[in-house]
Amino acid sequence: MPARGKVVKIVSPFIILFVSVAIFVGLFQSRPTKPEVSKKETVWRVAVTPVDPRPRRPILPLYGRIETPRSSKLRAAITADVQEVKVEEGELVGRGQLLVQLDEQEVKLEWLQRQADLKEIEAFIASEKVRHAHDLKALKHEKSLLALSRRAVERAETLEQRKLTPRSVLDEARQAAGRQALELNNRLLAIDDHQARLAQLKARQLRAQALLDQAKLDLERTRITSPYTGRIASVAIATGDRVQAGDELLQIYDTDALEVRAQIPSSYAGQIRKALAQNVSLRAAAKVDGSGFLFSLDRLAGRVEKGSGGVDALLKLEKPEHAALPLGNFVELRLQLPLAEDVVMLPFEAIYGLDRVYKLVGGRMQAVAVERIGEYPDKEGQIQVLVKSPQLQENDQVITTQLPNAMEGLRVEVVADS
Repeated sequence: MPARGKVVKIVSPFIILFVSVAIFVGLFQSRPTKPEVSKKETVWRVAVTPVDPRPRRPILPLYGRIETPRSSKLRAAITADVQEVKVEEGELVGRGQLLVQLDEQEVKLEWLQRQADLKEIEAFIASEKVRHAHDLKALKHEKSLLALSRRAVERAETLEQRKLTPRSVLDEARQAAGRQALELNNRLLAIDDHQARLAQLKARQLRAQALLDQAKLDLERTRITSPYTGRIASVAIATGDRVQAGDELLQIYDTDALEVRAQIPSSYAGQIRKALAQNVSLRAAAKVDGSGFLFSLDRLAGRVEKGSGGVDALLKLEKPEHAALPLGNFVELRLQLPLAEDVVMLPFEAIYGLDRVYKLVGGRMQAVAVERIGEYPDKEGQIQVLVKSPQLQENDQVITTQLPNAMEGLRVEVVADS
């Protein structure tokens, strides 16, 4: 009996636990079930715009800076003191206008010396010509004297043979004839050498003339003038400075050759290059410091920089005589592209990413891949984006509301005033 009571004591708690679990399971399974509530799909309210494809001339926004292919650094050609600087940085100047005056005293002294050297050589040439004329006249006389001397020798020889005169008389006659022959030979040599001496003097004359011209050119170079109508970009000297040949004086650029360098995206480069090849005029409007300017596309750059997303375009300023634009000034342009057929004008809010819009089909969003053609102003002057896609047909409705969770098949409804 005691052993049996001990077993009952051990088993009783397990029996109680089992009965409790069974009661809990029975109550849980017999609980009343809640009716399932179906989740209602969210409908997003959006605005739409109808598709109206038509021909339009897209506008491409560009950003660039003003530059010029004609920018000159004017340098000193001689060593001299700066006598006066006539212009200041930023000043507009005309072609041929005096910009800097260098001291001309040193150069003028050199010019006077070269002028004197030339006149001296010219005098030598004149003297040589007179001498030659004298030699030609004296030649006939000396030939006559030589003939007389020779006849005197013949007479002295005859008398000496007849023993009518001493031997010394014959010797003196022969000496006189020899001296006269020598003088005649010297005269002939001087005449023959005339052309060589004259050529030498003329060569010295040419050298002296060249040195004089160089001195005259250096004298003219003391006046630094503007090579064209332009604007002073910088001034590197002041009155009283000593400049050496090659030193920079100032920098000037041609205001008649102003242009803007702006990068055209690669996606537009092909059609623009084609338009230029066909001589189609492409113009761009810009505002600089509140003033309006017109530019025309002149050419595309000859190379594309590594890592660049497009090609540089160079646009020339129309009516540059009316402009005074500083180099490096930032310019925002709107380039008008060639006419494009069947393009659709949409607000920027309709674009997702770079090339995707959504149109409304059966109350749901349907993604459409588009090609961005450019921009275009609407009737109110607001800039819209132009796109093109074969999936956009007339009277299709494109969603213009930006939704953060936009996706294919999203349920939407059109607001009443869209």
